[in-house]
Formats: sequence, C-alpha cells, structure tokens
Amino acid sequence: MAERLFLGFDAGGTRTVCLAGDGRAILGRGEAGPANPNVTGLAGFRRAVVEAAGEALRGLGDRRAVAAWIGVAGSDRPAVRDALRSAALQALAVDEVHISHDARLVLAAAGVATGIAVVAGTGSSVYGLGRAGHEVKVGGWGHLLGDEGSAHDIGRAALRAVAQAADGRGPATRLTEDITRALGVSVAEELRERCYPAASVSEVAGLAAVVLDLASEDGVAASILRAAAADLALAVAVCDERMQEPHSSPRVIVAAGGLLRPRSPLLAFLEAALQARDASYQVSPLLAEPASGALALARDGPTTDEQPARHPSPASSRS
Repeated sequence: MAERLFLGFDAGGTRTVCLAGDGRAILGRGEAGPANPNVTGLAGFRRAVVEAAGEALRGLGDRRAVAAWIGVAGSDRPAVRDALRSAALQALAVDEVHISHDARLVLAAAGVATGIAVVAGTGSSVYGLGRAGHEVKVGGWGHLLGDEGSAHDIGRAALRAVAQAADGRGPATRLTEDITRALGVSVAEELRERCYPAASVSEVAGLAAVVLDLASEDGVAASILRAAAADLALAVAVCDERMQEPHSSPRVIVAAGGLLRPRSPLLAFLEAALQARDASYQVSPLLAEPASGALALARDGPTTDEQPARHPSPASSRS
C-alpha cells in the first residue's frame, strides 16, 4: 500500500512552487505563475495552484493527497483565508487544506519551531511565531500601503533617484544609465512616458536587481539598500517586542526571499542594521526553498487551533 501523499505550496506574487511528497521524501516538484490573490484574484490563485500541483504530481499515478498546506502572503485575514481554503479544496484532489501566512513556511523550512522570519521579495513582511502558537505579523501591506524593504520599494526608490539626479536635486548616479537601459529608454526624461500610466508591480520590482548589482560601486544605490535594510530591521524589532517571548542569545532571525539570498548586499546591510539595534540578533539566510516548509507543515498538521477545510465525508454529505 502506497504511503500517504502530501502537498506543500509556496504561493507567491511572482511564482508558485508545489512539492509533492510522502512522509519521508519529496517525490515531485511543480512551478506555475503568481498565485497571490492580491495580484491575480481568486481565479488566478486557483489556476496557479492547479498548474503547480499537476506538474508536481506528474508520474505519481492517480493518487489523492491527504493534505495540502498553502502559504500565501496576505492570508492572515479570516475572510481571505476562508476563501482561499474553499477555492483550493474545490480545485485540488486533496482531502484537507491548510492556509497560512507565507512567512510561516520560512520558519518551518529552516527547522525553527518558534522565532521570527523576515521576507523580502516582490513584497516584504516580518512574521513571528511564539511558543504557544501566538502569531505576530508586521508589514505586508502591499506596494501602495507599505512593503518597505521589498523589491518594489527599492525599484521605486531607484526611479526617484534617477529623476532627482536628472533635475539636479540629487547626486549623479550610475543608476541613471542602468535603469534607463533596463526600461528601454535613452535618457531619464523619457521615463515619464515609460512609467505612466503606472508601471506594473513586477516591472518596478525587477529594477531592484539593478540596485543590488551597483551597491558596491555606487553610493546612491548603496544608500537605497541601507534605507531598505533599516526599514526591515525596524519591522523585526517591532515584531520581536510584540511577541513578548523570553529572549535567548543568540536570537536567530531567518531571512528569505529573492533579495535576502546568501551574499546579497541587502542581507549584509540588514545584518548590520539589526546588530546596531541589538548585538544578540543573528541573521540566518534560508537555504531551503520555502515550499519544503509547506510540505513539512502538511505532514505535521496544524499546531494551533486552526481548523482545516475538508471535503465532506460520504456520511456527512447525506445527512
């Protein structure tokens, strides 16, 4: 008899990753486009998780998964979480579905039962999980209301720096040449036509790569990253204070997302910003992919009072 099958999803604003596995090993992996409902809507969420699951399950036969865990940014509001659970349950061949904040996957993937995760990708957020299952979330307000320290925030700051340099309101910067090239225009003055109506979130976020590449050579690029790191460090400190957990030393902060990979200049600036606040902070970049944390959570089940969405049993459907 085949072992029970589980699915773990990292449903992001840029891509969706699904891992399929039994109680011991990863058996399949699938990718799809963005599934964050703030970006794609509920229909896009369903489409992405179905596509990623289909690829992950390819070659595993006609097996039904026992449970799926899906990490989604912005899912902390009960109404959103319930809608996502219902949509996933209808779309996937799975018995029960759990929905959580995407940063919870980071802690699980790092093997950290309680602690703080800081995520900086297209968006940004900080998440703390206490010993009694108490959750604290800071940031994650989206590109219009927040997401300080995110790729979108950094890309927008780079555009402003280029505009200020063109006016003489700010220092000259190599960002001017590289940003205009990235957006396919010849001079900074053409950015008005290029960026209005508003450029897409992903397009602006993509400019963060230019800032990261120039950080060691350009003072303006470095200052943008220092400001982003300071914003992320403030969010970590606020999360830490609100958790009201007994402190140990060192205090591990798990860093994840495309901007906080090992050897990222933003990661180095974040480490320095946190050390300046409290020498006991120790930043540890996530080396595993977050979807592996979702798969581990699917295997273990919820540790809080969260109730998963389940398909009705034959008996309950007849009553």
